[in-house]
Amino acid sequence: MKKTMITLAALTVAGTSVFAASTAACKGCHGQNFEKKAMNVSKIVKEMSKADIVTALKGYKDGSYGGNMKGIMAGQVKALDDAAIEAIATEIAGDEKKADAASTAVDAAKEKASASMTDAVVDAAKAKATEVATEVAKEAANTAIDTAKAKATESATGAAAKMMMK
Repeated sequence: MKKTMITLAALTVAGTSVFAASTAACKGCHGQNFEKKAMNVSKIVKEMSKADIVTALKGYKDGSYGGNMKGIMAGQVKALDDAAIEAIATEIAGDEKKADAASTAVDAAKEKASASMTDAVVDAAKAKATEVATEVAKEAANTAIDTAKAKATESATGAAAKMMMK
């Protein structure tokens, strides 16, 4: 029992060391936040999705991925199993909170754009309504003036006729 516990502890420490060393090796070339092009050649890893990182790491491991850096990366990933690759990709790409924050930001931007579009449509409608109301008011005023002129002319003509009859 004691021997099993020591072996399990040793495996846990060894597994942790491999993971930590692999992450440290990544940061050594790609930057502490994975923000640099390794040797000014690679992609900026923090801009890649988790799935793309997993594909790249597995591809480097089996030789099916990579250009100029293929040889260097093959040596970096050869000892990693699928679980370690997934864990590294998760760390580099960020956790679910990062994805949720990005999704929330996108939703907020869409909502703001929609509100801006709504405001623009409302403003345009107000401007058009004001323009139409002004035209209607002008037409109504002109009609009222014409009607008043006609009545005034009629009244004046009637008054002149009465005066002539007297």
